[in-house]
Amino acid sequence: MKSKYSISFLYLYVFITGASVMALELAASRFLAPYYGTSMIVWANIIGLILLSLSLGYWVGGRWADRRPDGRLLMTISLFAGVFTSLLPLWGELIFPNLSAGILNTPILIIICSFFAILIVFAPPVFLLAMVSPFAIRLVSAEDGQIGKVAGNLFAFSTLGSLVGTFGTAFGTIPFLGTQETILLWSAALILISAWGLRHTNGRWLGFLLLLPLLLYLLTQGAVQSANKDPIIWSKNTLYQYVKVTKNAEGTTALIYNEGGGVQSLRRPGDALSKGDYYDDYLLLPYMVKQPKEVLVLGSAGGTIPRLMAKYVKPSFPDLHITGVEIDPDVIALDERFFGLQPGDATLINQDARVFISNTDKRYDMVVVDAYSQQIYIPFHLSTVEFFQTIRQHLNETGLVALNVNATTPDSKLLVSMTKTIKKAFPYSYVVRARGQYNYIVLGSIHPLDSADLQQIDPKNPLADIRKEWPAQLEPLTNEQVASGQLLTDNRAPTEMLTDSMIFGIARKE
Repeated sequence: MKSKYSISFLYLYVFITGASVMALELAASRFLAPYYGTSMIVWANIIGLILLSLSLGYWVGGRWADRRPDGRLLMTISLFAGVFTSLLPLWGELIFPNLSAGILNTPILIIICSFFAILIVFAPPVFLLAMVSPFAIRLVSAEDGQIGKVAGNLFAFSTLGSLVGTFGTAFGTIPFLGTQETILLWSAALILISAWGLRHTNGRWLGFLLLLPLLLYLLTQGAVQSANKDPIIWSKNTLYQYVKVTKNAEGTTALIYNEGGGVQSLRRPGDALSKGDYYDDYLLLPYMVKQPKEVLVLGSAGGTIPRLMAKYVKPSFPDLHITGVEIDPDVIALDERFFGLQPGDATLINQDARVFISNTDKRYDMVVVDAYSQQIYIPFHLSTVEFFQTIRQHLNETGLVALNVNATTPDSKLLVSMTKTIKKAFPYSYVVRARGQYNYIVLGSIHPLDSADLQQIDPKNPLADIRKEWPAQLEPLTNEQVASGQLLTDNRAPTEMLTDSMIFGIARKE
């Protein structure tokens, strides 16, 4: 059967469908992030399910094309793909909120079911779009003798479209328009190109389908109003994650990434201290350093640690200078707006923490590592012995490094592995139970640390209450205490796996 579509039209057609597949894959990760996060497990499921859908789509598309090489059928397939894609924001909001309760509170059964939900929502449009390439080649082969050349051109235009979909989505539509807008934009492109291919049919319903993305956009606007039951006062899909700021009835402001398994920054009314906040424990550490002047916070997020240090520590050390490093520029802009960080409190730098510490010439008296790029996951490249050895090179002789590790028990494999890694980089390492439900402060230093130094804190100082919670004497960790841990290196640092296994352990007990 001779195709009624010109070669130039088919080139444009496969360009748009190719772009849509990659845009859909990238948008899927951001659309899922508020519910399931962006861990390696989620990415593996997204990529794996899309590859499976593509494989099945190629296979089925080739068989259908041989049985019925009709251009109208091809246009109908991509039309349905566009319609299904336009439904994703609405369809997803009906399914995902009921299959997620935050990663710390999600049983294994619900986690498994959530991935079936991903399969249900995203696989169908990708499967349909995968049928396009073999179908288009079959249409051309019916009328063109240079099938190899034309097939190569079709794949070239499809791949070029994939490049546009990848870079356009990552650097254009998602950061400047939004995830839902990105999905609806490409669904509109699919519907439009398919409707143009079907323009000579008698389908009067095509006009309605062209308006469908716009109607769904208007329908889904403002659908998300709260996170963890607290009203959202600001939210955005940044280049790095889905970010939202919430404020509860008591006036506490929280910075939350993705599905909300962990709070990245917190500001209580009046910058009050709380027994539930591990941030407060960091405030004792400058008193354990001789005449501290330079403090570096890697992963400053909303500026909670710099702000609290400026308020509670700087009066005791007027020469103290705090530098905060944060990778997400959109988050830095929130520090003063929502979390009370004043211009004189700290110097903020927009850069990856490891890149910064590897290239700075400065030395510090204290380095705090508090980066969580994926809710409760410590980024693997900020957990390795090479990373901590680099920090050691930028510490003064009496300096120390400190980081918070979320662990359910003192013998958690994650916690023991982190302490073993720091012990490898520093002669002295310590673990202190911090404020909060699952928080431990891990310390590394070149010289022994003495908790007796904390006695210089004035009894009337609010920090005195935190001092009472610390052990009277800090004992360095021994090799036997960290023997069961895994040494984390740049070559092998499965921090996500260690965190997930810990969470699944809780779920099994539940």
